[in-house]
Amino acid sequence: MKGTIALIVITALAGVTGCAARNTPAPAATAAPAPTPTAVPTGTTNVAAVTWPTTPVTVTHQPAVPPVPVLEGVRYATHDGYDRIVLDIPGALPGYTAKYVTELRQDGSGDKVTIPGKAFLLIVLNPAQAHRDDGTATVTGTHRINLPGITSYAVIGDYEGYVSFALGLSAKRGFRIGELSNRIYFDIAV
Repeated sequence: MKGTIALIVITALAGVTGCAARNTPAPAATAAPAPTPTAVPTGTTNVAAVTWPTTPVTVTHQPAVPPVPVLEGVRYATHDGYDRIVLDIPGALPGYTAKYVTELRQDGSGDKVTIPGKAFLLIVLNPAQAHRDDGTATVTGTHRINLPGITSYAVIGDYEGYVSFALGLSAKRGFRIGELSNRIYFDIAV
């Protein structure tokens, strides 16, 4: 009988331990559902492909201004199954919309903008700016980066509290968005 009770107690403790909270940070709020793995042919070294939506995403933040959130920098890297581009924005994060467009247009003038890529993800930040108070731009030019999914990026508008940031992609691909302290990241499935 003591052996049976001990076995029940050990089994119960094992179950509780399996359900115990891990000491990992909670995931940041994302605007896309978790990826759904799909089969990858055997013999490859790639991780399972991911399926993320391609539909427009809008996230609303209303930071107290001034100061207006400033896009200070851009970083990028490739990972197994996705490319990531990070927008560094110290302080409060602005709201944003991300959507696929067939062509890129400059804010204000409406002039067509060309960057390398076969598909274009337009990210509009608001309220935000891509310049310092003295007018110096923080992110300039078109950057060709040639990752598997992301081929280029550029700030195509910094006008009246809106920053338009364009990603040139190798194809229209699913994406997910997340936020961490002082940054917004965009993962593009590959």
